[in-house]
Amino acid sequence: MKDGNVSLILKDVTADDSGLYVCYVDQRRSLFIHPIRITYLTVVPPDQKNITVESGQNVIIPCRVPLIIFQPIISVVWKRADLGEEYVLSYKNQQFHPENQHPSFKNRVDLQDRQMNNGDVSFILKDVTTDDAGAYECHVVQRELSGWETASRHISTIYLNVVPSNKKIIIAVMGQRVTLPCRALNSKNPIIAVEWSRADLEPKYVLFYQDYKLFPNSRYYQHPPYKNRVHLKDRQMKDKDMSLILKNVTINDTGTYECYVAQRGVNRRKRASLESYPISTTYLSVVPQSQKNITAESGENVTLTCRAPNNIIIPGVEWSRRDLKAQYVFWYWEKEFVPDYQHPSFKDRVDLQSRQMKDGYMSLILKDVTTADSGTYECCIIQEVRDGRKLDILKTDPISIIHLNVLPKGKSVGLKAVIVLFLVSFFKYNLLHKNDTIDRRRKKKRTTQIQPSTKVEPSLRPTHPTFRGKKPDALKTDVSSQ
Repeated sequence: MKDGNVSLILKDVTADDSGLYVCYVDQRRSLFIHPIRITYLTVVPPDQKNITVESGQNVIIPCRVPLIIFQPIISVVWKRADLGEEYVLSYKNQQFHPENQHPSFKNRVDLQDRQMNNGDVSFILKDVTTDDAGAYECHVVQRELSGWETASRHISTIYLNVVPSNKKIIIAVMGQRVTLPCRALNSKNPIIAVEWSRADLEPKYVLFYQDYKLFPNSRYYQHPPYKNRVHLKDRQMKDKDMSLILKNVTINDTGTYECYVAQRGVNRRKRASLESYPISTTYLSVVPQSQKNITAESGENVTLTCRAPNNIIIPGVEWSRRDLKAQYVFWYWEKEFVPDYQHPSFKDRVDLQSRQMKDGYMSLILKDVTTADSGTYECCIIQEVRDGRKLDILKTDPISIIHLNVLPKGKSVGLKAVIVLFLVSFFKYNLLHKNDTIDRRRKKKRTTQIQPSTKVEPSLRPTHPTFRGKKPDALKTDVSSQ
């Protein structure tokens, strides 16, 4: 166990070895024993081919029938084990038969060669999603030389893995509650375990769920800030929904979240299997909420500011005003203005400052404002969240709130004049008061400098201050002469 390496070697694996392996380490100084590594092993039969593609691509699922002289192919059926009686594709007598086709494959499948030359019965699956992952079986019926049809033969099994083509992006406002989507294969295979993690954290685990409950001692390796803030959207995981609820988000929650799942295998022995890649990757961006007050005069153009993080793609933006309820001010989606449900008063008066929304700027220009435009405006990001074949259009909580107050034309000028007049009067009063105070202080200082040599009547006291340089006798003479 040099350098702490406690890796396990398993020889001559079989399908029975498929399952969930947990590595525990018991250290003398530790009070608790907790898993330091969780590994999912999938063992497939040697004759099973595996294909891995990204969602959104078209894929060819190959199958070739060994050529036998005078045995033409009459029909080909593609099945998937978890779909039950419904099939993926059925082609017989040079025609497709959609009667019992699974709805998810409608208008998405076709034979690569409808003539089936050289025994090629491969089929094309278009616009794949993670729901398309599974084991596809190729069955054919041929005609013998005698004219009889052969029994349906299983030619090959192809296991298709579908990985997300790119990560989802969710934008949230601080304090908001968010849902990070994740859905496993829509099959009858039960879920053994679910893991949500962030690779940039140590420990990286956000949540680990096994056998319909939190994994034992999970609190010892869950990243501390997520304690009591995360749980599965549906702990029973109906429809294989393993979405994560994250409460009271903060700026520190910004990051890439990965969802892993352990599910019973699709091979005949029904042992455990898990994809080694995340079945869902979501980038969460948490932004602070800003509030601002703007005062304008009727007839002016006003810019209502709003900005998102500059490292994300913004599919759309909605500007609304609280008192308008269902109607909005401006709706912009996938580089196009959407006029539906816009309040009539804003028609031809609003536009984004930059429709490219460069550096995340989503500021709105409101032209020729009136007093009726006063109100509280909210800026929200519109985002697209895909969960398998389900597509949701969601909007964030407001990332910018603007309180706009529009004054009648001229009133703001009068108000400004009153304010200026008040300020001038205030400063003038202060200046006069200051000068008066200075004069009084000077007079008081001069009075304290008078030093008469004899007592005189108050009415005969000098009105001008005397200086110390004069003699007392001169002062007496002046007084007696009066």
